[in-house]
This record gives sequence, structure tokens and C-alpha cells, in this order.
Amino acid sequence: METLMVGLKRKPFHGRQLHAWIHRHGATSFDEMTDLAKDLRVELADRWTIGLPKIVEQVTGEGQDSATKFLFELADGERVEAVYIPADDRVTVCLSSQVGCAFGCTFCATGLLGLKRNMTSAEIVGTFLAIRAWAPKRISNVVFMGMGEPLANLKEVMASFDVLTDPDGIGLSHRKVTLSTVGLPAKIRELADYPYPPKLVFSIASPRDEQRKRVLPVAGRFSLSEMHDALSDYAEKTKHWITIALLVADGLNDSLEDARMLHKWIGNLPAKVNLLRYNEAAGNFRRADEEAMERFAAELARLGRTVVLRRSRGRDISAACGQLAARSLNIEGVKK
Repeated sequence: METLMVGLKRKPFHGRQLHAWIHRHGATSFDEMTDLAKDLRVELADRWTIGLPKIVEQVTGEGQDSATKFLFELADGERVEAVYIPADDRVTVCLSSQVGCAFGCTFCATGLLGLKRNMTSAEIVGTFLAIRAWAPKRISNVVFMGMGEPLANLKEVMASFDVLTDPDGIGLSHRKVTLSTVGLPAKIRELADYPYPPKLVFSIASPRDEQRKRVLPVAGRFSLSEMHDALSDYAEKTKHWITIALLVADGLNDSLEDARMLHKWIGNLPAKVNLLRYNEAAGNFRRADEEAMERFAAELARLGRTVVLRRSRGRDISAACGQLAARSLNIEGVKK
């Protein structure tokens, strides 16, 4: 924006003002930018527009601290999702990074859509700003766990990360942004080279290579050994702990032997384990029962692992990735 202003024969600090008006103050028109000269505001309005993605559907669950899911329409008519998730100690927004997804993970409704295109950093930030304008509480955290594989759109995701964490703009802490991946070893190493990389969540699906290949037909081509090496490199370079996320489904990965194999695979990787209940949105899996989930968590704890059994948020609002978008397009295989 400084470069833009210099090109208009203006001072660079006007670019910083423009940046702050849009990202810190949430301005959606140049007329709101009262510390810019009127002739500059007119010139900007003649050349550019400011706009947020259109909210086409918004669903809030039952209960005081329920999640709210948004379905956005982008300028070209494509649709993506985001989720507002309040909790006692934080408010998190889950953002998408792609329109659809090419990875075809069998537990994910987004995989049924296929990949339409990558989102731009402006679209990613725009969905955040649209939710912030609505939000009853201050947003403290962002997770890239929505539609798409963030590492497959790393350039635009990290450009949005820079805006989200810019102290002169949106101002989130670097430590409050998390990126979730099904596993691309080369991109994990590339991410580690950023000056202030986000926290990393690795969605493992299964501690068994052959089973993981069936569940993750694309990402599963990288072996668990390759993934362990890449995650170890990331942890060593960034000094971050890794979160290992396991979406637990009945008969798929919920046995005590699965827990022991997961423990063995983690080895000396600095990691904690998040166990998530399967949301029956797509695929042929069933939600694991609570006793199985608790036994699995207890076995990992007995083996010395830090383990968190996440409570389900948003099951009543189709909050699994891609559910609203797939339903809006009548994609076969997504439960209504």
C-alpha cells in the first residue's frame, strides 16, 4: 500500500493509514478514512473498491457458547466456509484456504467438492474481517482448518498470515495462529523457514501406513516415516511443539493397539495429541463411542503422552469442513 501511494505521487505514510483503516478499523469505504485528504479519497474510490465476501448462510448452534458457521460467496461466485468458535478463554475463527480440495480425504466433506481453485490472501483475510465485523467478542485465535489443504496454497496462506499478525493491522499474536495439514513434507520444511511460523497440527488419520493410504489417498503417499522426519525438522527449527490430531472413528483407529502404535510413532517428537470425535458428514465411518474415546486417551496418558480429548463443537450446525458448501451444491454423499 505504501508503493501504491507513492505511485499516486503521495507519501508512503498514506499507505500505512490505508492499511490501518482496512485491517485495524474495518473500514469498507474510502469515505470512512477521515484522516486522508478528500481528493485522495476520491481518487482511491475512482480506481479501487473495498469489499467483504458475501455471507449467504449463517448457522448458530444451540447453547450460550455455540459455534457459528458462515458460508461465504466470493466475487466469482465460488463458496467457502469459516467458523466462529467461542470458548471461556479464547475466541477462535477457523478459516478456509482453498475452494474445495484436491486431496480427497475420505472423512472430509470438502473432498467431495474437488478442487476449484486456491483462495487469494485477500479472500482469506476478507472472511476473517467479515466475521470480526459481526462477532460479539474479540477474536483471539485463528486456525487454518477449514476447506482445503493450507500447505498446498502456502504462498497465499502465509501472505494472509502476515496481515493477520501485523501489529499495525489486525494484530493477532503469531503464537495464536495454527495451521493444520494432512502432511506435505517438503512444504512443512518450507514453512519452517518463515521468520515467525504458525503452530502446526498434523492430522495423522491412522498410525498404520496402509490404513492411512486408504483414508488419505493423496497425502498417504508420504510414509509416516517421512512425515516424522519432516515434523522433527520443523520442531527443531521453530522450537514449536507439534500437535498430532487424530479423528477417531469406530473400528478404524480407536483400539488400544492403535493408541500404542501412535505412541511408538511419536517417539521423541515434541508433541501433544488431540483426539477428535468424528463428525458423520461424509464417508462410510461411524463416530467412535465415548468409552472407546476415553480408553484411547487413558492409554496414551498411561504411556506418558500429553493428550487432549476435544469436545465436539458444531455438530448441530454442519461444522465439519465442507458440509455447508457441499449441501448448498447438493453434492451426493453429504448428510443433510
